[in-house]
Amino acid sequence: MRLFLALFLALGLASAQENVVAQVGPEAITKEAFELRYGLFIKSALGQLGLPDTEETRALLAQYRAPYLEALAEERALLLRAQREGLFPKEEEVEARVQELRGAFPSEEAFLEALRGAGLPDLPTYRTLLREALALEALEARYRARLQVSPAALRFLYHLNPPRRPALACARHILVPTLEEAKDLLNRLERGASFAELAQAHSQDPGSAPQGGALGCEARGAYVPAFDQALWALRPGEVSAPVRTEFGYHLILLERLLPAGRVPLEEVAEELKAPILDRAWERLSRALIRPYPIQIFPERL
Repeated sequence: MRLFLALFLALGLASAQENVVAQVGPEAITKEAFELRYGLFIKSALGQLGLPDTEETRALLAQYRAPYLEALAEERALLLRAQREGLFPKEEEVEARVQELRGAFPSEEAFLEALRGAGLPDLPTYRTLLREALALEALEARYRARLQVSPAALRFLYHLNPPRRPALACARHILVPTLEEAKDLLNRLERGASFAELAQAHSQDPGSAPQGGALGCEARGAYVPAFDQALWALRPGEVSAPVRTEFGYHLILLERLLPAGRVPLEEVAEELKAPILDRAWERLSRALIRPYPIQIFPERL
């Protein structure tokens, strides 16, 4: 009897160990937990690639199972760090996010069906993953706020390869369906009406009308030929005669011209900082998880 019990316990322990695909500090990642997260990753990856979710397409991505396990283990270590620092969100915050998403669906069943369609088996699983995602965001935000790029380093990077740009035309426009409307609005502009106000009230371009017709600053050739030709023939402050395109009739205001040349440092500072801060966070995150030893067992996948 004792021998049978010992064998039973040994077999049970071996089975439990086989189910553990990674050990992160005191926490184990089970094969079931891995398959859930890997399934979500694969569904997202296939969607981004524009491929159907089939056994054949999943087989094409099988090579990523082991690397994903390693990434999942590192994520678990970061979660342990977030837990240690008290960064997990309160239940009320999680529930508020759940209710916000639920409000986008006409019914509870539609909401749950959308979760299942995304690869989530039930609402408790979604709550758990959401809670963990918020904790990871809070951890990253806390440490990224401490990362800085010195002005000297930024200037050095800028002068290594100063970014350049072509000449840019900064413009606004008003789009209307008929020549008569365009002429009427042009007369009102000549009498002193505000271009931005007329654009907000009358322009049929939904993308620019709320911003007073503002199109930003673009290089030559950014627009359809008739529009582009009329724009670049203007002097700053001038409004064009009505310009016909396939979209209707335009009145174009050239606000200013930016000459070709170097882009000022202040305009590209954030763009230059971003990859440096990303690399710094990557190194820092590795340091944060050192207290949590990671063992992975890809042969058990």
